Amino acid sequence: MPEEELPLENYMAVVLAGGESHRMGRNKLLMEISARPMIRHVVETIRGVAEQVIVATGYQAERVVEALARLRVEVVATDPSEGPGRAIVAAFVKARSLPGYEACEGILLCVGDQPRLTEREIAGLIEAYRAGDRRKALVPVRGESRGYPVVVPPDFDVEGIDLSAVDIVARYPDHIAVFVTRNPVYDSSVDTPEDYRAFFAI
Repeated sequence: MPEEELPLENYMAVVLAGGESHRMGRNKLLMEISARPMIRHVVETIRGVAEQVIVATGYQAERVVEALARLRVEVVATDPSEGPGRAIVAAFVKARSLPGYEACEGILLCVGDQPRLTEREIAGLIEAYRAGDRRKALVPVRGESRGYPVVVPPDFDVEGIDLSAVDIVARYPDHIAVFVTRNPVYDSSVDTPEDYRAFFAI
């Protein structure tokens, strides 16, 4: 996908940014990557592809919103105790209320702790989605690990199908298409202090 085609007006993005970061011991989304809070770094990357971005906050929501100051995003407050599945539903409800949704080809479901993600990986997924069965959500899979982002049809049943499920491919074979990849970026995340240190060791 040529860079001059980005960002894509007919794609939206949902970014999950509400977890409590138990394994990190503090809110990982506020830790610095390239002199910016991780969530800001990730959202800026995603906004390079999708003009409309919805961020689902939860834990320390005010601090996460502050980290996104002056970025043009929509924010949806969710309860972190209800888990990512409910946050996805709330964010998609918001996306479907926004101007331009009628022309939307797909919604990118992203996570806020994936700082290695670049526009290249996102564009590669969208190319595969466009070439495949657009009735199904496209999930990147490396080995036995599912990854993110996921490209989701705009009318997808996010209430009936848990897009956050680890076993999503096996659980919903009629609704999920697989993007097989060797690229470790798709299933990368920063979950622990060791992950954070390893990010800077590369």
